[in-house]
Amino acid sequence: MFGNLLFGLTALTYIALTIFNLQKVNVAGERLVGWGMIAFALLAAYVMSSLILTINIATKGGFNWISNSVFLRNALVGILWLGMVAGVVLCLMLSTELHTDQSTGFVRLLSLPVYFGATWLPLLMLVPYAILLNSEWHEALSPNLYKIPLVMGWIAGLLIVMAPKIVMTLGISIPQKETDKSEVYFKNATNTINGETSIKELLKFSLDEDERVRLAAFTKIKAHNDWEGELIRILEKNGPYGYYDFYWVYVFLDDNKIEHPERFIEPINNTIPAITTELQEVLKKSFRYEGDLTFLNTGVVCRVLDKQFKDSSKVFRPNILKLQEALETSSLQRPDDRQEFIEQLNTYQLAVKDWLDTH
Repeated sequence: MFGNLLFGLTALTYIALTIFNLQKVNVAGERLVGWGMIAFALLAAYVMSSLILTINIATKGGFNWISNSVFLRNALVGILWLGMVAGVVLCLMLSTELHTDQSTGFVRLLSLPVYFGATWLPLLMLVPYAILLNSEWHEALSPNLYKIPLVMGWIAGLLIVMAPKIVMTLGISIPQKETDKSEVYFKNATNTINGETSIKELLKFSLDEDERVRLAAFTKIKAHNDWEGELIRILEKNGPYGYYDFYWVYVFLDDNKIEHPERFIEPINNTIPAITTELQEVLKKSFRYEGDLTFLNTGVVCRVLDKQFKDSSKVFRPNILKLQEALETSSLQRPDDRQEFIEQLNTYQLAVKDWLDTH
C-alpha cells in the first residue's frame, strides 16, 4: 500500500515535470528566476520521491534478481537509479538552452532526445516499478519487461551525462548557426513585454542592460491610455514595501519626461517620508549591507526632482531635509559594515546634499 502511494506521488511529480518541461520558456528578468525556482522545486520533488520509492521496492525484494549479495545488489540499484535521475536532471537543465538551439539536420535530430529527456527517461523507471510493485503483473509478465527498460534507462542516462565529454574527446564538430545570446534575450524579453498588460511589471525593465529592451518597455507603457495616472496610483499606494514600487517609478521618470508634472508633485512629495522611514529602519539593523539600500536610492530621487520638478523645489525641500537628517544621524559607521554599503550610503548622502545646495 505504501509502495503504491509512493509510486502515485512519483508519477504525479513526473506528470508535473513533463507539463512544465513542454512549456516554451518565453520570459525574462524576475519571471525567469521564478521559472527556474519552479523547475528546481519540481525536479527536487521528483528526485526525492523516486529515491524513496526505489528504496521501498529494494527493501521488499523487488531487485533480488540483480544479485544474491545484498551489498552488491544495493550498490547496483543505487547506480541504476543515479544514472536515470542524473539524465533527467541534465535534460531539464539543458532544455532551456535547446529552446534556442540553431543546429540543423542530423545534429538537430540528435538533440531532440535530450530536449524531451525529462519526458521519456522517467518512463523507463516508472513502468518497471509499476510491474515490480504489482505482484500479479510481476508473476504474469516476462521479466524482460522490467529488466530491459531499467537497464536501458541507466544506459541512456549515462550517455546523456557523458555526451559532452564524448564529443570533446572525439573532437566532433557540431555545426551550428551562430546565435547572438543578446538577440535571443532581446527576443524573449520583447515577447514578454508585448504580452504584459501591467505597467507595474513593465517598469521592472527600466534598468535592463539592453537599451532596446528598455525602449520597448517604455513604448509599451506610454501606449497605455492613462499611463501617467497609473504611475500616480502606484505612487499613492503607500502600503508595506511601497518604497519598492516607488523605486521603479523613479527609475522610469529618470529617463522619461512626463507631460503633466503638476499632477505628480503631491504624490512624489508623499513618497519621500515613506522612503525616509524605511531608510531609518534599514540603518538601525545590526547587520547592514548594500542590498538593503538598493530600492532606497536617494540619488535617483534627487535626479528626478531636478529634471522634472525643478520649479517646485520649495515643496520638496522640507521632506528632503528630513531625508538628509535620517541619512546623517543614523549612519554612523560600524565595524561590521561592508565597504560596498559604506560607499553606497556616502553616495546617497552626497546626492541629497548636492540637491539641497542647489535648490
